[in-house]
Amino acid sequence: MSRSFASWITENPGGAVFVTGLLGLLPLFGLGFAFFLPGAVPALVVLARGPRPGLAVALGATVLLTLAMWMIGRPVPVGVIYSVWVLGPPLALAVILGRTGSLSMCLQLAVVAGVLLLLVLHLSLGDPAKFWAPFVRDLAEEMQRRGLPMDIEKDGLAETLARTLWGWVTALTMLLAMCALFLARWWQMRLPPPGEGRFGAEFQQLRLGAVLGTAGAVLIAASLLTDRPLVDDLERIFLGALMLVGLAAAHRFKASGRLSGGWLWAIYAMLVFAAPIMVAAMAGWGFVDNWVRSQRPAQNA
Repeated sequence: MSRSFASWITENPGGAVFVTGLLGLLPLFGLGFAFFLPGAVPALVVLARGPRPGLAVALGATVLLTLAMWMIGRPVPVGVIYSVWVLGPPLALAVILGRTGSLSMCLQLAVVAGVLLLLVLHLSLGDPAKFWAPFVRDLAEEMQRRGLPMDIEKDGLAETLARTLWGWVTALTMLLAMCALFLARWWQMRLPPPGEGRFGAEFQQLRLGAVLGTAGAVLIAASLLTDRPLVDDLERIFLGALMLVGLAAAHRFKASGRLSGGWLWAIYAMLVFAAPIMVAAMAGWGFVDNWVRSQRPAQNA
């Protein structure tokens, strides 16, 4: 079924626009895990047909999503910003993947882009707590109006949220874009002609590289020892990237028979139900795996 769906998407631009718009509406109705799905469709079109058809699908879906959100009472700029957020990064990464053929290169460039974005935000807009404070207050008032039991203004939660929003949004954008790219690549591998490669084998070789891996470890350690908003935000970027490398290592261990399928399912379950501990654990595994595999090319040279 996934092969037929992927073929239909790449051969029907109008259908691709419609599916992208439909998937983009799912998170607005409570399916938060679906944020990465809409970006995978234009990314697939880029990988299969080229950048221009993929961009056309993304632009068409942006118009469709903006109109749909306007009809349910959301301002037009909100629809445009949302569409750019969920479709833009996967589209850009798909162009890079199409030219380089390397998922690792895409991850590395996504991390570098996230770091540069955070530097620009912190240097140009100043204290994130002050910048986000009005938004967080509006959010707290909206939650009270809707009768939600959580009061984010208690126990300093509102201040913490305002202080860390740039980092969380940037890290989430990177992770969603990479997940959309992974799905698009998996779909592409299922397109005819068969035998063009296997996504699993490609994903299992994912790595961050020695320089970025070391920088990530330094920033994570610095975040634990200092209280700097910029350092904390940068740490979240590298923590997410190393977690992906750790997941790739877990899949490689599964493929080689060193890890059972049950343990792999348990890892994903714990990432959902015990996220803080498990993300750190997978990032630690990712750092060790990334370091070991980054040293081999240097030793061979």
